[in-house]
Amino acid sequence: MEIAEWEKRYVEAVSNVREQLGNVQGVFVAYNSNVDAMKHIRENEIKKLIAIIGQEELRERIVSYPREIKDPADFVARLIIAMRDGKAAEVPTYTTDLHEWLMDNLVFDSARMGGQAGIISNLLANLGVKNVITYVPWLAKEQAEHFVDSPNLKHPVIENGKLYLKHPKDAYDPFQKPKINWIIEFSRGMKVRCAGEEFEVPRDNRLIVSSRPKWIRIDMSPEMYEQLSDIREDIDGAILAGYQMIREEYEDGTTYRDYVQRAVSVIERLKGCNPQMRIHVEFTSIQNKLIRRTLLKDIVKKHVTSLGLDTVEVANALNVLGYEELAYSVIKKGENSIVSLYEGAVRLLKELELQRVHLHSLGYYICVVAKDHPLDADSHRQALLFASALAATQATLGSIQSIDDVDVGLDVPVYTDGYDDLIELEKYLVRGGICTAEDFEDGCITADGHDLIIVPSKVVNEPVATVGIGDAISAGAFIALLAKMPKINICNL
Repeated sequence: MEIAEWEKRYVEAVSNVREQLGNVQGVFVAYNSNVDAMKHIRENEIKKLIAIIGQEELRERIVSYPREIKDPADFVARLIIAMRDGKAAEVPTYTTDLHEWLMDNLVFDSARMGGQAGIISNLLANLGVKNVITYVPWLAKEQAEHFVDSPNLKHPVIENGKLYLKHPKDAYDPFQKPKINWIIEFSRGMKVRCAGEEFEVPRDNRLIVSSRPKWIRIDMSPEMYEQLSDIREDIDGAILAGYQMIREEYEDGTTYRDYVQRAVSVIERLKGCNPQMRIHVEFTSIQNKLIRRTLLKDIVKKHVTSLGLDTVEVANALNVLGYEELAYSVIKKGENSIVSLYEGAVRLLKELELQRVHLHSLGYYICVVAKDHPLDADSHRQALLFASALAATQATLGSIQSIDDVDVGLDVPVYTDGYDDLIELEKYLVRGGICTAEDFEDGCITADGHDLIIVPSKVVNEPVATVGIGDAISAGAFIALLAKMPKINICNL
């Protein structure tokens, strides 16, 4: 199929999904939301930070590859690594000292909604979804102020022993401290000289310094848990993110096992009498391998229907599931990387007993779907195309204020490099007898127990911002699928 034909499919998909969004009763979104301190770093500023820390110190830190930011040297080392590789990274810090150092030596450009759940909640509310029920365990006043002013956006709160749904600005805890992440964005073409290396940044991307204060918990009060079933009639599905906040051990003697069990209990509570409720988990960078594997094996497997990942996250997931060679092949640049991504998605689908795995890479999206999924390949393809148009809109405008904004994304051309990558995957599938050339563009129905849907994406050459693009992709595709799902009230049967 020529690119011009893909452009026509984009227009048709966006039109269809836009008409169907009213079919969605609502979505529950949890857990991670924070205030993002945004900073677009420039060459003179990175030079300043390097000078403050010192070349020799940075050389050692870069080699050691810190997986936790304990001090400014760790921060600058991970920033240089991210810039050198042109890859997004998220690294935790458990101290507030770094925030104070950054305020003294860098200063942010602006503050905005951050965290996957927070960004997705605002996006879905602005798209006009009837009920967006967001839940943030650490909802502070400063955080609540970054939720959009929309009557369809609500947060559960317990008052006098009863659960009510109120706008986040009326539901925050006045005694809760805010969680503030730093988002350091960098531009392609920047030149950096440090620790004997000199390089040019290959791609626009970002480093996220994720604040993990001791009081952070992926949890909810017993009263809220007991009454969570009251919101079931208001939702058709849930998008869950933020499990990277779980720690191995806590000061009060609890461990990750306690919070994993509570996370599973919340999912079971949401499903209640409807075990077919769609539950999507948005994966992210998790430095701790134990937590990463536990999330996949104990929360996602058997309890979740859908998983969203980017290229690096696919490799990280495969690595802890025992597919080290395939994980390496996924992140290794080369003409076979798209083939490895496809094979990795299939492994995740089967290993985790999912109905759907959606991964997004620069230039294309891949979705592998189990045979028992109630929607056909055309519905999945339309969902991916809608998601791509949303992501292009987010990249162009920096934020999406209404469903009508998606027309901006439609004007962004299909990325030719991504289109070329599809040709490579098509050759592999045809050679292996997995799919015919005729079926490839409409969705391969394989004999291996899964369907494959793949589309070339729209890519903005100079995005206003990169934060939130991945969230727009995953949330856009998921909400489009919910809009197409048949409505059966199992609870009343």
